[in-house]
Amino acid sequence: MRRIRDKKQVEYWLQKGHIRENFDTENLPFSVCRFEKGEYLTRQGGRLAELLFLIEGEVQIYGIREDGSVTPVNRHEAPALLGDAEFVMGGASSLFTEARTTVICAALPMEPYRAELDRGVKFLHLLLRSYAGKFHTMATLEASAKTIEERVLLYMRHVCPNGEIGGIETALLQLRCSRRQLQRVLKKLCEENTVEKVGKGKYRLK
Repeated sequence: MRRIRDKKQVEYWLQKGHIRENFDTENLPFSVCRFEKGEYLTRQGGRLAELLFLIEGEVQIYGIREDGSVTPVNRHEAPALLGDAEFVMGGASSLFTEARTTVICAALPMEPYRAELDRGVKFLHLLLRSYAGKFHTMATLEASAKTIEERVLLYMRHVCPNGEIGGIETALLQLRCSRRQLQRVLKKLCEENTVEKVGKGKYRLK
């Protein structure tokens, strides 16, 4: 990770990500972080001291069980907020967040400005949107789809960036189905010309 503190560069990225629009408090000391592919933004069990605002790039979120197996959770493209749960709960990160591409984030220390942030209506609205988005995704998949095929299509339309499944492992966890079931549905959707395969484990809505 490389920390960018040059005022002109920081200002460029803050404007590009519309970061200040989420705050009532002025003169917050933002810096900018650049993560290369494969670097971790958060670590399971590690304490996250900053709010990270994803301005550019894509991240993969997952956990690791005690037996060493990986539990994919989600992937996000910019814009996104990382650290919302850690800010509210005040605890360690429960998951790994890994850069899938080069990632640019605006970073803001949590604790020195917690009181100001707690009083800021814009920031609290940002937290609400972040949480609501996660619950909406779960509710949409669980309540609106009766079959696995319907669930897959809803997932691709409303959850996947650009309507594309970028990895089977991530999709399996959120869709709560077996690999065989998912592959059978994707094959059927490809045959119906609803979905196209664009790479190994990658499928996109047509």
